[in-house]
Amino acid sequence: MNIDAIKLDLEKLLYIAGDIIAKWFIDTKKDVRSKTDANDLLTKYDVAVNTMILEHLQTNYPTISIISEEAPEIKKESDFAFVVDPIDGTRNFVRHIPVFFVGIALVKNNKTILSITYNPMTKELFHAIKGKWAYVNWEKISVSTRTLDLSDVIVRWIPNKKLEKQVVSNIIEHVHQVKNNMCCHEEISWVACDKYDWFVSKGSFAWDYCHYLLVEEAWGVVTDWEGNPFDISKNNAVISNGIIHHQLLDFLQL
Repeated sequence: MNIDAIKLDLEKLLYIAGDIIAKWFIDTKKDVRSKTDANDLLTKYDVAVNTMILEHLQTNYPTISIISEEAPEIKKESDFAFVVDPIDGTRNFVRHIPVFFVGIALVKNNKTILSITYNPMTKELFHAIKGKWAYVNWEKISVSTRTLDLSDVIVRWIPNKKLEKQVVSNIIEHVHQVKNNMCCHEEISWVACDKYDWFVSKGSFAWDYCHYLLVEEAWGVVTDWEGNPFDISKNNAVISNGIIHHQLLDFLQL
């Protein structure tokens, strides 16, 4: 498998998808409906972009499985799978907040080996190949070196408010600030490029977490809440600059 060739192909695909999404961003009638609850939104554009990407992947990589947010899993007899999120940050997209991404990852046995995610509004393309560093628009990126007291923390997708309150209360006195930008791809990418310092989440899905490779390739650390090695089968993640990782894990032992 030629990972570099796949990367170039998927980059072109995301640029095309991103241009389409950027044009749709100004639409004031996005045909919005809810999925699991009133905050879990879906638009006709999520579905349209998902369909476009899946058609490309099925045509060009017919032996590789596909896991996507807006369609049933397409299973093949393969160790490899593409993971697709057509619009990560749909809630922002609906509210005309320009913080949303379109992303594709290639995983092998649940471990990400290629990560590409793109913000069509800022034109930032984050990408990483396993063992070959992480980049934004072809410039190398690295995680921060900030300590806990100076850190900006992302806490998101905690499955219930009681648990979220416990997590935030354990953390907030020890850090600079706690944030949630409603876009996993942005938050993970920004840990990788020294804008945020760590990200903690529980209850999200493969298409939310699959770009963790960006942080690993930028010299960060990624585990589950117990400190075990991470893969996309896990529904919880701790993603950090590494310096403060063990302290973070202590905060999550509730």
